Amino acid sequence: MKTLAKYVQINILLITSLLLFTFLITGCSGDQPLIENGESQFDIFVSEHALPSEKYAASELQKYLKQITGCELSIVHTSNSETKLIYIGFEDAPKELLDGLIKEEFGNEEFIIRPQDGNLLIAGGKPRGTLYGVIGFLNDLGCRWYTREVIDIPQKNSINKPAEEIRQKPAFEYREAWYKEAYDTEWAVHNRLAPSSVPIPDSLGGSFIIYPFVHTFYRLVPPDKYFTDHPEYFSMVDGKRKGEKAQLCLTNHEVVNIATQTVFRWIKEHPEASVFSIDQNDGYGYCECENCKKLDDAEESHSGTLINFVNQIADTVAKVYPKIKLQTLAYVYTEVPPKMLRPADNVTIRMCHYNYCSAHSIGECSSHKPFMERLEAWDKISNQITIWDYFTDYARYLLPYPNFERMVNDVRFYAENGCVGLFAQGSNVPDNGGGEFGELRAWVFAQLMWNPWQDGWSLIDEFVTNVYGTSAPYINEYIQMMHDKVKPDSVYFTIYAEPTDGGYLTPEIVQKAETLFAHAEQAASGDPALLKRVELAHLPILYSRLYFYSTGGRVFLSKEEMPEVLLKFERIIAEHKISSMAEGKEIGDISAFIERIKNAPNFISDWWIIGPFNNSNEKGLETIYPPEREFDVNKIYKGTADHNVKWNSYTNQESGYIDFTKIFHTTENGVVYASRTFNIDEEKSMKIGVGSNDGVRMWLNGKLVLDHKVLRKAEPNQEILTLPFKKGENSVLIKIDQFGGGWGFYFSLLDENYQ
Repeated sequence: MKTLAKYVQINILLITSLLLFTFLITGCSGDQPLIENGESQFDIFVSEHALPSEKYAASELQKYLKQITGCELSIVHTSNSETKLIYIGFEDAPKELLDGLIKEEFGNEEFIIRPQDGNLLIAGGKPRGTLYGVIGFLNDLGCRWYTREVIDIPQKNSINKPAEEIRQKPAFEYREAWYKEAYDTEWAVHNRLAPSSVPIPDSLGGSFIIYPFVHTFYRLVPPDKYFTDHPEYFSMVDGKRKGEKAQLCLTNHEVVNIATQTVFRWIKEHPEASVFSIDQNDGYGYCECENCKKLDDAEESHSGTLINFVNQIADTVAKVYPKIKLQTLAYVYTEVPPKMLRPADNVTIRMCHYNYCSAHSIGECSSHKPFMERLEAWDKISNQITIWDYFTDYARYLLPYPNFERMVNDVRFYAENGCVGLFAQGSNVPDNGGGEFGELRAWVFAQLMWNPWQDGWSLIDEFVTNVYGTSAPYINEYIQMMHDKVKPDSVYFTIYAEPTDGGYLTPEIVQKAETLFAHAEQAASGDPALLKRVELAHLPILYSRLYFYSTGGRVFLSKEEMPEVLLKFERIIAEHKISSMAEGKEIGDISAFIERIKNAPNFISDWWIIGPFNNSNEKGLETIYPPEREFDVNKIYKGTADHNVKWNSYTNQESGYIDFTKIFHTTENGVVYASRTFNIDEEKSMKIGVGSNDGVRMWLNGKLVLDHKVLRKAEPNQEILTLPFKKGENSVLIKIDQFGGGWGFYFSLLDENYQ
C-alpha cells in the first residue's frame, strides 16, 4: 500500500531508539552519569511557563528516579552555568540544546531525548510529547506499570545519560484499549495511551477526543424532534419510513442541511475534539428509497450514499474550519468502499474488522481475505484510516478466549498498512473489569499501539512473569496449551463464540487447565495479593466447568463437585466486584447464571438425527418432510441438493446441547429432525424445557405442541411447556431450522420421573 514505506521507516526508528536506550542501563565509557552511587550533580529544570503536563512530567521523573536510586533530584525553574540540568520541555531550554530543532514540527506526542554539553533535554510536541518522552525514558530504565496494583520499579545505584540523541513518536495517533482496567488515568498515562471514551485530563496531556464517540445519525437528526412531521428524513425500510432502529435518508437535502448545522454546533461546543463523527447507527435499516437505492446501486455498495452524505457536510465545514476533521464508519453494510466516490480530504474512514475469525491473525486464514481486500481498496481512495477491531467474546466475557495471535500480530498489520489509529474493543466489563485476562490484554495492547514492531509474545511472557510471579510457569503453560489448541486452520470462532464453538474446550483440556491452576494457586498460597490475581486468571476455567454443568456436561463437573466449585466462583466474582459476564444484560446476568447452575435440569443428549432437508425461501420449518409421517431407521430419503439422508444415532457425552454444526456443514441452510422415545411409569403431565438455534417445531406422540419461528442463539429452557405424557412409550420429534451461525437445540426434562 501507499503508506507502507513510511511505516517501515517508523519501525526502523523505533528499533534504533530501543537499541540506543540500552546506554541508559549499561552505560557508555567516558559518558557522564546522571546518578552515580546514589548521588547526582543534576537538577531537573522545568519552566514556570511550561504546560501542566510538562510540570507533571518533571515531578514524575523526580519521583521515579528517587525510587530507582534513592537519589532525589531537585526541580528548579532557573538555570546557571554551574549546575547540570535535565531540561523538561522546550520552554526556556538553552539554544545549544535546541540547535537544529523546529519545535512546531513535532507531533503532539513526538519527543526527543538529546544529551549535549553535559546537560540532557527531554522535550516534545504539545501537549503530550514531553510527558511521553519522560515515560519512555523511565520505561527503558525498566519501569513498568503492568496493572493498577503491580508496578515494577528497578533498583540500581547508577544511571547513565544516553550516548546518542533519540527521537520517537507512536505508530498510531489514536490508541485506545477498551478494557475497564485501561481507563485508570494513572495507568493509561504511564502506558502512553490516547483514549477517547474515558479521556486523560488536559492537565496530564489530554487525549485523542472523538465527539460524539460513535453511531451518531440520530444525534445529527433526532427522530423525537423530526419524525412525526418529517418521516421522509428517515430510512425507508420495506416500504415504510422508520424512526427507530434504522438510519437516515441520506439523499434528502434537508437531512444534509440539518446534520451540517448539528456538526457546526458540536464544533463550537467541543473545541477539545480531535475529530467529529458522522456515523451510521448500529445495526442495519439503511434507506431503500428510490434516490438512495439508485446511488447505492451505482456505487455497488451502501457506502455510496454514506460517503456522498458525509462529503457534503465535510465540504461545508472545510470552508469555515479548514483544519477540522470528520470521520465515518466503514461497518457491516458500508464495509465495501464505493466504486467511484472518494472521501473528502478532511474525512477519516473508521474501518471495522467485524466478526471475522478470532482464532487466527489477519492473513493467516481465508476468513480475513475480504477485509484485507476492502482495507486495501479504502486505502487507495482515503487520506486517513483508523481501525475499530474486536478482541473479546461479547457473549461470554469470562470464557477462555485464545485469540492472542490476533492481538500480537494484527496491530502490526494495521501499522504496516497505513492506519493511523486503533480502537481495540475488548471486554470493558462495567464497574471494575475482570474479563478474561483483561489486564494482560490492556497492557500488551498499550505497548503494541505505541510500537507494534515489538515481539508481542515476549510482552505476554514479560507480563505473566512479573504479574504472576511464582505461579507464572503454570499460567504460561496454560496460555500456550490453549493457543496450541486453536492453531489448526480448521478451528474457527467469532466474537460471539459459545463454549462449544471452535472445539478447544474439551474435557481433557479443561481438566488439564484445572490441574495447572491448582498448582498455580498452591505456588501463590503464601502471598494473598498474588493468589487473588491467580484466582482471577483461573475464573474462566471455573466458569467453563459451571457452564457445561448447567447445560448437561457432567463430564466437565460432577454433581458432587459442583457446590464447591460454584462457591469458589461466587467468591472470586465478589472479591473482584465483577458485575457482568457479557455485553447483553440477559446473558451477562451473573445471578441468573448462578441460578441456572443450582437448578440445572436433566438434559437429554441421545437422539436419532436425520437431515438436512431443504429450507429454501425460509419455508423449511413449515414444509412437511417424510420424518413427520414415519420413523424408519432403514429408509433413505432425499435431503438438500438431492443428497441421500437417513436416521443416525447421535449422543453428546460432553453437553446437553445437540450441536448440528458438528454433524452437518455449518453453512447448510436447512432443517434437521431429532427423534427419541421416553418410557413413563404412569400417565402424568411433565414440564419440558427446549432451547433452539434457530426456529423449532416439536411433536409429542404425533401432536404438534411447539411451533416457534425465530432467529436466536440456543439457551436452555427458552421455551418451557407442561405436556401430557401417557403411561409407557412416548415419542418426541423435534425439527430445527438454520439461517447461518450456530445450529442445534437443548431438551430437558424438568420432572425426572421417567425411565
